Amino acid sequence: MNRSSKGIKLVFASQRTDNITPDVLVKSFWVSTALALILTLPALGVFIAVFQSSGNMLIGSIVGFCIHFVILSKSEKISTALTSLFDD
Repeated sequence: MNRSSKGIKLVFASQRTDNITPDVLVKSFWVSTALALILTLPALGVFIAVFQSSGNMLIGSIVGFCIHFVILSKSEKISTALTSLFDD
């Protein structure tokens, strides 16, 4: 079988990076930092609270893990809201 005729071609849609303004870089920095904090701090806080109150690390980690992925499933909406905050 001829592999070259059935090969997979990957096409990367890239944009030129010479037209990125400092405003775009600052905006993306703040949005990504805020998104990272929103995704991690609630799950970590719940993990510590459950661990301190019950003394069971397994239950705390499971509850924190579940909360992390619930928030992660809403990350697109959160990112859109954060981006709209930084629009001029």
